[in-house]
Amino acid sequence: MLVLHCKKRKGEMMVIEFAARHFHAPDTVREYAEKKVGKFKKCNERATHCKIILQHEHNDHTVEINLSVPGNNFFAKAVTSNMTQSIDLAVEKTMHQLKKHMDVLHNHR
Repeated sequence: MLVLHCKKRKGEMMVIEFAARHFHAPDTVREYAEKKVGKFKKCNERATHCKIILQHEHNDHTVEINLSVPGNNFFAKAVTSNMTQSIDLAVEKTMHQLKKHMDVLHNHR
């Protein structure tokens, strides 16, 4: 498992863990996933930890994303025949959950 640190605004950090199961992920895929999950910081600055798990079995590329924000955890899983499409879909699902959570927070105060 590879642990990366992405700087956030105001000097804080979001820890990104990257793991590839049953295959060795090329650096380009790792960098692509890291770039995509960086979008979470724009939506919520308090995001502290993001875990990306890539899996390859029987021509299916599975991506799981676990995002931790103080008080909440978000999870998304996507399976397609292309790794970058799976990453995009999982990030999109997680972003939808995060935006919905932020809307609930802002509308109920």
